[in-house]
Amino acid sequence: MYEIEVCYKIIFEAMLEKPVLKSIAEKINEYTGAKVIFVSGTGKILAYSHTCEQDGSESIRWKHVTFSDYKKFCQEADTKEHQLVLQPVETMGRLAGYVVILYGEEESRRFFEELGSVIGQAVRHQFEDVVKETMVLQPMREAILAWSLFHGKADGIQQTEKIWTGQCIEVLMLKKDIQEKNVLWIKEIWDRYCICEETDRIQILFYGLRAKNTEEIYQKIMEKKIGCSISEPFGKLDRCVTKYELLKRMSMVNGLENDPVMKREKEWSVQGLYTYTTPLFKEAGLSDYRLLRLLQEDRENNTQLYYTLKVYLLNENNVTMAADSLHIHRNTLVYRLKQIRECIEADINDNETARELLAFMMMYDISRQDEKRQK
Repeated sequence: MYEIEVCYKIIFEAMLEKPVLKSIAEKINEYTGAKVIFVSGTGKILAYSHTCEQDGSESIRWKHVTFSDYKKFCQEADTKEHQLVLQPVETMGRLAGYVVILYGEEESRRFFEELGSVIGQAVRHQFEDVVKETMVLQPMREAILAWSLFHGKADGIQQTEKIWTGQCIEVLMLKKDIQEKNVLWIKEIWDRYCICEETDRIQILFYGLRAKNTEEIYQKIMEKKIGCSISEPFGKLDRCVTKYELLKRMSMVNGLENDPVMKREKEWSVQGLYTYTTPLFKEAGLSDYRLLRLLQEDRENNTQLYYTLKVYLLNENNVTMAADSLHIHRNTLVYRLKQIRECIEADINDNETARELLAFMMMYDISRQDEKRQK
């Protein structure tokens, strides 16, 4: 029979080693044969004894609790293979996570319940550090469902598909770009959302949208000047993973000069296309002399006509939206557009002309970015 006093000694010795949680899990496993798992309040598996890997658990493989395993944890489900003790760890006035102990004999339950309580008290400081790094406070169930969507876990997707309808928009924000510790302003954008928080980024899925709501969301995010990469609307939840991978690539690319704070998928896709075609145009010596005149005007008179035209074209020649993106008065934009037309002697509202100008602008900007990198 195991002795709780021995466990006190084991835990104390493990606290002097690093990483602490891993050391405790291994040493307790060596003494009792029980498997120990530490789970954060968002479902992330922080540490576990190496014998857990022998079970082929999907949660252990992903280093995150899956939705099906979460249900087992909540019900403290015992099986023929093991008994389970679930000890909550509370710190800073909230549930920070769990100590999970899987053991063999039902007769030992009282001992392992006491052991779970002892470990839970001992590791409060380590869990406190995890809580401090967390920007979004939400129930574990919601956090696990959101993680399931962004990582393509079928059980979580099936669960949400039953209750979520309408269009979705996916947003990715890098933590280094987030000014506020508390990001609950998200609910001001749209009241139906889920959040998946990782070490360096936060992913948000706004769902239950209709066509008229999507532009409202883009507009609100621009007004708040939220630095993010954002998808176009989509309908099926199994596309969350594809969108997530795209947004990750978008966030890794350093923005071009004067790029907007909010990167829309549509705009970035155009930029990506011209990244591959620009070298061909450079080799052929192709350029647009109308834009060269515009750039010369900016250099000589310290104007912003080139960037103004780019934003105007990216906003599909919509004066109101372009003025909002530029943070200038509508009348100011109208005056600048008059200057642009006079400078380049072209009708910028002609569809074919607008497409040509935007194409050369994208290629010019990408070419200029490449030249800066090579210096």
